[in-house]
This record gives sequence, structure tokens and C-alpha cells, in this order.
Amino acid sequence: MTLRVNGEPIPEEAILAELRRLLEFYSQHVSREDLGHRMPELVHQAKEQAVGAKLLLDEATRQTIEVTEAEVAESFERMVAQAGGQEEFDHLLERNHLTRQGLRFSIRNGKRIDRLVTRVTARIPTPTDADVRAYYDRHPERYVSPDRAAFRHILVRPAGDTDADKATTREQMLQWRNEILQGRDFAEMAAEHSECHSGRETGGSLGWMERGRAIPAFEEAAFPLEIGEISDVVETPLGFHLIQKAGEEKGEPLAFEAVRDRVRDLLVHHLRGQALSAYVRKLREEVVVEDDEDGALATPPPDSDEDDVEGEPEDDAPAAAPPTN
Repeated sequence: MTLRVNGEPIPEEAILAELRRLLEFYSQHVSREDLGHRMPELVHQAKEQAVGAKLLLDEATRQTIEVTEAEVAESFERMVAQAGGQEEFDHLLERNHLTRQGLRFSIRNGKRIDRLVTRVTARIPTPTDADVRAYYDRHPERYVSPDRAAFRHILVRPAGDTDADKATTREQMLQWRNEILQGRDFAEMAAEHSECHSGRETGGSLGWMERGRAIPAFEEAAFPLEIGEISDVVETPLGFHLIQKAGEEKGEPLAFEAVRDRVRDLLVHHLRGQALSAYVRKLREEVVVEDDEDGALATPPPDSDEDDVEGEPEDDAPAAAPPTN
């Protein structure tokens, strides 16, 4: 995964950091399945953003943009507090193969890039109320509350990891399923047998759930059920489940007032992304970028947007993640 800018390698850790940031960002907007399909694109985008970060950092150096030690220390201490204290923070650094010195270095460079980005995007126009309303009116399908459903379940974990243990558990749960189909109350069975605390406390109720919030194997079995229907025995990493759909609600249009700020933020993000992309594109004209896997990395043509033929931002699949921290 070696990238070079004018012959200078970009550390693989920088690419992986961009990929992690992209995955975290996109996971808020697209399903796990879509995220998997987009992985090759996200890897390429992570490389592009690692190159962009390198070019921006070099430009910040050229413009002598500096960050004080006090600013770095403030961000560092905030991270320690968010981690739950020094001990937890040290464990977090160890798990991510980071050092305190290396993290401070990254914080400083991130802040230098942020200041350059602020300069680059300072003159972008603020979307007017009319702009925001027009975008909302053109894309009503993007502003609908998600479908959701309510479920009960009975969860049992096999005594061990052997096939025999699993077969025993599955057979027992099939017997319970037959009892429920013959008239036993699902909630009573959950209270009696489920190893999930919901079984003991609320008759197996998991409350209302939206797609994308649960383990995929659970969702695949649960959402297609009819109200009141009982699933077959479902295996997930948590154990074996019997699932009953208790209710469902279809999504409804969201009022403009409820999403006004969300739409405005999206448009601002898109305008900032356009300005920053144009700036990085100009910086790239002065350098040679090489990728051992892909050869020369191609830069998108000016103002292109592969995600939206209208050249507008996608609410559920943004064209780019925000600038580096």
C-alpha cells in the first residue's frame, strides 16, 4: 500500500488512519452491507485523502502555520479525560500502537492542517434559507424517518462451542418454539428461559429497533417476520434466538423545521468539500503521486461528484468525509 509524493513515501499508518475515519463517517450514513460494497472505493479514497493531507501539511509548513504547545497539551488532556483517565488512555494508546509523543505530533499536524483548511474555506458562501428549503423540496425521499419494528426474543447460549452443544441447544429451542405455536405465551417463555436480561425483566422485549442497529444475522431473520410471527432458531455471535415481531411502523416524512439544520450542515459540508478539493487539486499539479498497487493515482475532474449526477450532496452517502482533525 506504499504511496509516494515526489518520491517521498506516505506511511501506511496514515492511509489506515484515513480509512478508519472514513469507515466511522460512512457508517453513520449507509448500511453495513453498502459499506462492504464500497470498500474498494473507500480504500482508494483513503489513499487520496492521505495524499491530500500530506500536500496540505506541506503547504501549512510553507505558509508557516504553527500551533502552540499549550494548544497541543489542551487537546491531549481532553483525550485523556474522554478515555476515562490516564490508565484507560494508556491502554487505548497501546491497543492502537501509538505513543504519547507520536500522538502529540499527530495532534499538532492535525491542527495545522485545520487552520489551513479554515483559510481555504473562509470565503465559501453560507447557504440561504431559500437554498436549504429548495434542497429539501427537491429530495423529500431523503428526509423520512426510518422504518422500525418491535421485537421480543429468547436468547440461549450453548454450554460449549462443540457441534454437539449447539445441536442440543437448537433442539431445546425448537421444542419451545412448538410450545409457543401451540399456545404458550412468548413473554412467559422468555421470562422463564431467556439468558438475556430482557427475558427476565420485560418478557424478552427488545423495544423498537431500526435497521442497521442490530447484528446482521438477527436483522435478516427478524425484519421480514409478520407481526406476531415466530422465527426459526437463529444463530448469532451472541447465541441462539427465537424472535417474535411485536409491531412495526413505516417511516414518515420529516418536517422541514425538524431537519433544517441538518440540511444546512450538509450543504455547507458540500461547499467546503468542493473548495478544499479544488485547492488540493491545484497543489497536486505541482507533484508526482505514485501508488505501488495502482500506479499513478487519478484525480477526479474538477467539480465531479460520482455519487450524484446533479452535482449535489448525497444525504445518505456523502461524497467525502470531513477534513482531518
